[in-house]
Amino acid sequence: MNVLSNDFRKNPFSNFWGISLLLLLILVFQIVGNALANFILSRAYAIPIDQVKALLIQPDFTALSINLGRWANLIQFLCYMGIPSLVFVYANLSKPRDYWGYAPKFEPKLILQSIVLGLSALPVVAVLSRLMQQIPIEGAFAETAKKLVHMRETLFENILDMQHLGELFICLLILAFLPAVLEEFLFRGIILKVANIQYRKPISALFFQASVFAILHLSLFELPGIFLMGFVFGIIALRQQNLWYNALTHFVFNSTTITLHYYLTHAQHSFDSFTTDAVLANAAIAIPASLLMGFSLYGLTRKPK
Repeated sequence: MNVLSNDFRKNPFSNFWGISLLLLLILVFQIVGNALANFILSRAYAIPIDQVKALLIQPDFTALSINLGRWANLIQFLCYMGIPSLVFVYANLSKPRDYWGYAPKFEPKLILQSIVLGLSALPVVAVLSRLMQQIPIEGAFAETAKKLVHMRETLFENILDMQHLGELFICLLILAFLPAVLEEFLFRGIILKVANIQYRKPISALFFQASVFAILHLSLFELPGIFLMGFVFGIIALRQQNLWYNALTHFVFNSTTITLHYYLTHAQHSFDSFTTDAVLANAAIAIPASLLMGFSLYGLTRKPK
């Protein structure tokens, strides 16, 4: 991924055993993060832990439920994304910047292309998710998938119940900025770097990290779209030798969805029938957006003259 790759071959965990341990740590700290969030929020709000658990699983959209959802999301995310990543880095006797990549001399053109890529990818991913929902699935698996999707949507609707701009900024921090930084560091900084060392061809490393990225999001209908974005982010990381442009694109992608949700919620009555998914999952928008996505990706990944 950068000039330090040869050095990382000598590190004790820069292999698939190390990645397996990293994924195990993610699962462990997901459990730890959940328990820690329940305990901290129970003490902070002076309510029983059982009540915290109930409101997190089945939110009632009260102010308490919304605040609990946001803080729990923040605590859990920092635990299962941040801690395992740092443990992996320091276990390899390295530093975070070795995986993130050194700050480049930022080019306005590449910054603009990163922003365009983040914006244009939204309708493409939304259409892929909508198409995925049209695939007929039957039996117990279908029921389980629908329940998980419904639970996930309910949790996010609760967190994204924003009444003013202050709450919008909070949601941008915990649902856009932090994921943009920590997910890029974990998936493109660590997993892609190690996979690129282990596989003979970069394309195999790209498929591997994008698959892990998609699976760990635990969203069946969004799986193709998340895989696509993971693959795109991986290509940019390999070409740019750092994760700065990735993080910007990732942040724009996440923050635009949140901001659009806020706007549609507070728009005039004539827009009340529109939802974020209905606006984005539109073929008429997705087709030209896919062209913009392709051009911006080409600009971010083409070889310098």
